[in-house]
Amino acid sequence: MCRMPAKRATVQQVKSDIDAHIDICAVRYESIEKEMRGVNARLKRIESIGIGACGSIFLLLLSLVLK
Repeated sequence: MCRMPAKRATVQQVKSDIDAHIDICAVRYESIEKEMRGVNARLKRIESIGIGACGSIFLLLLSLVLK
């Protein structure tokens, strides 16, 4: 079976492919960044609740010890 050699891409075609890839990646990274901002906000809220709970437990134990 005889195969035809693959057609070589021109510099313009390669540049076009790279530019398209850059555009697609920019949209993806923007989406990922937006999602990460939401995750960071949730983690900050959970962290605040944890710090408040630890502080409350510490004060409760301190009041029990000092009685």
